[in-house]
Amino acid sequence: MDLRRYIVLLLISGILWAQTDVDILIMKDGTTYYGEYSRSKVDKVFFKPQGAFAFQPVSVKQIERLELKDGQIIVLGGKVKIITIEEYQKLSTKEKALFDAKLIDLGHWAFYGPLSGITLYLSLGKIQKIPIEGSIAASLTIPYFILNLKKVKFSYPQSLANEYDRLYYKQVYSKNIKNRKGNIIMASIAITGVGAFLMFMKAMSDFDFGSDSDWTL
Repeated sequence: MDLRRYIVLLLISGILWAQTDVDILIMKDGTTYYGEYSRSKVDKVFFKPQGAFAFQPVSVKQIERLELKDGQIIVLGGKVKIITIEEYQKLSTKEKALFDAKLIDLGHWAFYGPLSGITLYLSLGKIQKIPIEGSIAASLTIPYFILNLKKVKFSYPQSLANEYDRLYYKQVYSKNIKNRKGNIIMASIAITGVGAFLMFMKAMSDFDFGSDSDWTL
């Protein structure tokens, strides 16, 4: 019996050691794969599960976590965290622009909706002096100028020496930043609008209109 237990322990230890000596790919649906990581691109990674004969492309958006055997995290929550210099150099001009643009933090644009609402509220408080059209225009432009004070530092990758490649890089980079900024602004306005509506409905429900007897002649 002791020999059997010893053999079982050896088998379990071997399995655990084998699983810690490989890269681990965890999908968002909970499926876990053990295997070998090859390289990353902007929207996918190449991974070869154990038993497979070739590396397979996997969409980054479907990945919850990709951890290498040395503990390095490559993908977390559907976003590429690390890419090597060699992998970056292999990217096309467009892929480099998209990858670099996604590294820019635009989280401060989430305050556009609240700032717009506050600006509109303050300007409407002076309705006698500011027309309604002016109040709406101010609520849209003032927050934009305030948030735009935080400048995004832009620079070309050193590998792009060709003027045409640099121009194309900047076009793709700027378009991605603009689209992300627009999506954040729209989401911020929508959330702020819903919040203001709920607060208004709550205030109306708490408002005391008086009982029916108060209206009896």
